[in-house]
Amino acid sequence: MDVSKLEPAERDPKKLRATAFKIVIFMVCSGIFLNYAYIQYQKRTGNSERPSLLTKITEPEVELLTADGQIRNLQDLKGHVTLAITIPVTPPEESQPSLDALKEIMEAFKDAPEKPKILVFVLDGSNLDPGKMSGVLSEYGSEPDVLRVVADADGKSSLRSFLKAKMRFNVTPTEKDGKFLFDTRLVLLDQHLHVRGHPGASRGWDFEKVDRFEKDYMAALEVKPKDEVPPPPMTTPQLRKMLIDSINYLYEHPNEKGQK
Repeated sequence: MDVSKLEPAERDPKKLRATAFKIVIFMVCSGIFLNYAYIQYQKRTGNSERPSLLTKITEPEVELLTADGQIRNLQDLKGHVTLAITIPVTPPEESQPSLDALKEIMEAFKDAPEKPKILVFVLDGSNLDPGKMSGVLSEYGSEPDVLRVVADADGKSSLRSFLKAKMRFNVTPTEKDGKFLFDTRLVLLDQHLHVRGHPGASRGWDFEKVDRFEKDYMAALEVKPKDEVPPPPMTTPQLRKMLIDSINYLYEHPNEKGQK
């Protein structure tokens, strides 16, 4: 074909404007519908005791090298309630609110028939020497009750990405200038490897954020009268109780999947 004889197609400005207008109308209507559906969902589940469903982990082969040198699979946690956390061997100060919450939660289930397993993604764990992770959260036991997983950057970038994409940590862990940048929150997994959040709300267990709420509130009280300072939307004791109640709910309803 002699392309030199081809002529540019004629475009009708009126038709282009009409098409653009239809696209805008469709987007606006879709947004209104989604917002309406979300509001109705919140009304249905707002008073529910059932922990919300954030995502499902369906990957069949997520290999985990643990502190005892064994290769395990994430699917091994099926049938157990699990609390997951990401930390380096020496946790930074900003992880303390989650670590304090973990301590209180495990204490609450110390004498219970079942207690949560702990899954720790250790950012500076070593594939060559996984045993150096054995001291991480050692107060809660050893493998398999506490799985300390190598999640270093050496060949583990896919696992770090998995933490954000599937485990619902907010960021992919990275290291910059010798300091780890990562999400310090706790993640709750049910017996079916579903990530669970607040009952009636699609939020995770971010104790660090709540800790900041409380500190900002106390700082504001130093310069303003109490009646002029709105209280924090959530407190640490409230969030801890909500998480403990959610774990109890999962034990009481082991075969229930997701949010109805």
